[in-house]
Amino acid sequence: MSIISCSSNGKRESMKRQFEEYFESLNAHEIEKALSYISDDFTLHFTEYNFSIDKEGLVDVLGWDKGVNGKFSYEKLTIKEDSITGLFKEQNDFLKLLGIKDLRATNTYRFEFSGKIVEQTYTPLPDQPSFQDRMQECIEWAKANRPLELRDIYPENQMLFNEETGKKWVILLKEWKTRSG
Repeated sequence: MSIISCSSNGKRESMKRQFEEYFESLNAHEIEKALSYISDDFTLHFTEYNFSIDKEGLVDVLGWDKGVNGKFSYEKLTIKEDSITGLFKEQNDFLKLLGIKDLRATNTYRFEFSGKIVEQTYTPLPDQPSFQDRMQECIEWAKANRPLELRDIYPENQMLFNEETGKKWVILLKEWKTRSG
């Protein structure tokens, strides 16, 4: 992990420490600890879909990451007065089973005065693989072979992102890969 810092003032160093502790808790899947670094007014904005979630929604996303054994890394951090931006890579069992090595994105974390993260903006890098496209064969297989399980984790053709569905997707994908060769 490389870090580019615009200044070594105390506020930026403190923000960097907070961010690194938050990031460690993400990779350890310590959801409550990760949430302690998040403001109550937090929003996560997905620029690709122009969609945002709040802190409560983040709980489910962090659960999904735990359920699919998500691991995150970063490089080229830029630290400004109230934000940290960098290139991030996500790897997990769900993606791996779909034949996707990783997903890469630019993330910007904005901090409030208290030092907590108040906003995250997620922007995928161009030409990232689509897990939705890669899922189609498995979905067709599951409709014929595991319709009840599919209905629980993919109701009305919509992904549910939480720990339970993450674990169930990994199980379903493993079975699909085994049975479809």
